[in-house]
Amino acid sequence: PVMSPMSASMLTLIAGLSVVRGVKESTGLEAMIKWPNDAVLNGKKICGILTEMSTEVECIRYVIPGIGINVNIDDFPEEIRATATSLKLEAGRSIKRSLVIAAVADSFEYYYDIFMKTCDMLGLRDDYNKALVNLNREVLVLDPRGQYKGKALGIDNEGSLLVRREDGNISAVISGEVSVRGIYGYV
Repeated sequence: PVMSPMSASMLTLIAGLSVVRGVKESTGLEAMIKWPNDAVLNGKKICGILTEMSTEVECIRYVIPGIGINVNIDDFPEEIRATATSLKLEAGRSIKRSLVIAAVADSFEYYYDIFMKTCDMLGLRDDYNKALVNLNREVLVLDPRGQYKGKALGIDNEGSLLVRREDGNISAVISGEVSVRGIYGYV
């Protein structure tokens, strides 16, 4: 895409938003986003997204979001059973993968067109915050410079998570530099 590498990093948020919308349209399940891009159902992760990007100085060669959705998995290894689930387990029935893929792809195109108008989250911020499972909840920010607790306020136009710290100051948490967890569990 023709945009700055900084803007391209927000495509992973668009992928997460697309998964949530695509899952709802294809299954009826109300998935939500754990910032920045994990799709969750009932507090458990259903999707992993990893975005690969290649740049040259100020030019992007390519951006590839990889999206892996747990669709028809019946059981998970013991070490992730408490934090992972599948669409099948949540719906109580098998899910046709092609319908999920088509709905996620259509959603990505829809959100991508909106994103390209400003190359930031301005036009998608409200939709994203409505889908944000952490919104107005206490979170633990695991920052290499020191962890802290606060209340998640939603994202800004650059896709950073705004967190009101216990001292009242607001920090913009940048994806990739920290991990955000719920105070009492994964979400």
